[in-house]
Amino acid sequence: MTYMQALIGFALVAGSMALVPGLDMMMVLHETINTTRARGIAAVWGISCGVLVWAVAAAVGLAALINAFPMAYDAIRVLGGLYLFYLAFSMARKKTDTGEKNGAVQSATGESAGADAGVAGVSAAMRTSNFRECAQSFWRGFLTDFFNPKIGVFYIAIIPQFLVPGVGNLEMGISLGMVHFVESVIVLTTVAYAASFFASRLRNERSQRILGLVSGAIMAILGGVTIADVVKSRL
Repeated sequence: MTYMQALIGFALVAGSMALVPGLDMMMVLHETINTTRARGIAAVWGISCGVLVWAVAAAVGLAALINAFPMAYDAIRVLGGLYLFYLAFSMARKKTDTGEKNGAVQSATGESAGADAGVAGVSAAMRTSNFRECAQSFWRGFLTDFFNPKIGVFYIAIIPQFLVPGVGNLEMGISLGMVHFVESVIVLTTVAYAASFFASRLRNERSQRILGLVSGAIMAILGGVTIADVVKSRL
């Protein structure tokens, strides 16, 4: 297999994976709908950088290291499961806190005025995001991808099959990672723009609370399944 054949073959495999809805898409949807499109796109770049890190690590020997020390990968998966639990809790808590704050405003100023103030506050919050907020979304996206067990399994299993004799593992890892990086940015940025377009229908208090609770529940389930799989493999 030549260098170009490896890139094309990997592009087809990674592109198919990027199109499948999963944890990364959910993170982008959550960030875009509940904050701003800028923060959603920041999460896209964080997720894509996580992809690049996995590609390089797998190419330079992570697969061999994990085969020699299986506990290392189990530790990553447990940390990933715990991080998903944290995300689930933070999403559910944020929506509950938002509902309580809006309820307090309505009680203090009258139901109609409170509703108008709540909508205006949400709209204002959605318009702009500063660098610190975007950096937070970038970091959340990066950690979501880095601790995503599906990404880890994909790279550990697939990358060694696309290493080309005569091409350094680091060079090959960066090349393959950049292919997936570009595909990930394109697909997830499209998701962010689509979510932003439809977000006006989902930014009322009831829709936000439902979305937060559903997203939190799914992440909690994924976290539980990840940790349970690790425990099962050790029994």
